[in-house]
Amino acid sequence: MAAKASGTNDADRTPDRLAAGLALAFIVLLLATELVLTLPDEADNPAVVARFYTEHRAFIIALQLLGVVDALLLGGYAWRLRSVDRFVAGAGLLMAFCALAPTMITLVLAIVADPAHAETAARWNMLEPRGDDILFVGIVVFAATVTVRLGRNNRALGVLALVVAVACLLRLILEAAGKSRGALEAMGPLLFVVLIATMAVLSVRGVLRAGPRRLRSSQEIGSTRSSAQ
Repeated sequence: MAAKASGTNDADRTPDRLAAGLALAFIVLLLATELVLTLPDEADNPAVVARFYTEHRAFIIALQLLGVVDALLLGGYAWRLRSVDRFVAGAGLLMAFCALAPTMITLVLAIVADPAHAETAARWNMLEPRGDDILFVGIVVFAATVTVRLGRNNRALGVLALVVAVACLLRLILEAAGKSRGALEAMGPLLFVVLIATMAVLSVRGVLRAGPRRLRSSQEIGSTRSSAQ
């Protein structure tokens, strides 16, 4: 009986290696672009900000273009998730679109930066946190959707997604209240990367699905009613 059950489970699996590849490529490119250069803080002196972006203009622009590619990889993974759950796929596409906000702000800042007009760079630099906020809103929506839609079938994934949603939501609340974000500043993005990596593993194993047992029960009920009529 155990062997038969195992065979059935293996037959039910639908590995999606392309989806896993897109997710892992997103993670690798994200870490590479984030760790290679530290950008000025929004509270830094405008003259320092303008000079930094002017001196590193070409490199920063190249990094932001890679950031656009990274958002496309994330969107590609989200699109592949439509076979798992359309709500999760939709939330993932929204998140990928939100990921463009900080990238585009930094890109514009790198283009317009001019030490002779530091106030322009300062204005765009002050928008950087708002771009991050938009990204975190997208992550909260995605993680919450994963919790609700996929957590029923995979409790561990549901718990991880819930932790990501709560951590990123708390980060947004602290940001809005003007208080220090502390460890949440780094914890939210790190947990998000872990979530995507976990989902990539589940995708390649073919066990990422939205409650198939419940779906089968509904189909059986419908079939029974049709036979009765």
